[in-house]
Amino acid sequence: MNIILKDIRLFGYHGVHPLENMCGTEFIINIVIVMDNNHRIKILSDTIDYAAVYSVMKKVFSMPEQLLEVVAEKIFVAIAESFPIASEIDISIMKSNPPIEGFLGQVGIQLKKRTSEI
Repeated sequence: MNIILKDIRLFGYHGVHPLENMCGTEFIINIVIVMDNNHRIKILSDTIDYAAVYSVMKKVFSMPEQLLEVVAEKIFVAIAESFPIASEIDISIMKSNPPIEGFLGQVGIQLKKRTSEI
């Protein structure tokens, strides 16, 4: 079973360029959490609450970093530590308006790891 948070739009101050740290930009985040669950899910405590995942992710995301790789790794660790039944986490972070002259599109990173790799 997977828990999916898709196309989360957050404003942040991540980047290596001073303008990114001052003005910020919009980011799009996707998270897929694979659960190790060998039992039936009947109530919320049997699974991973996506509202709680969002809260954990948003808290980590609010702390500016130069590299999206660092942000993704910190989100990965926070989710893995908060939700022990998670066995694998896939996180993508896309920057909507990268400071690349003439570039139209998005740039970003993807991190996919097993939680046993902490």
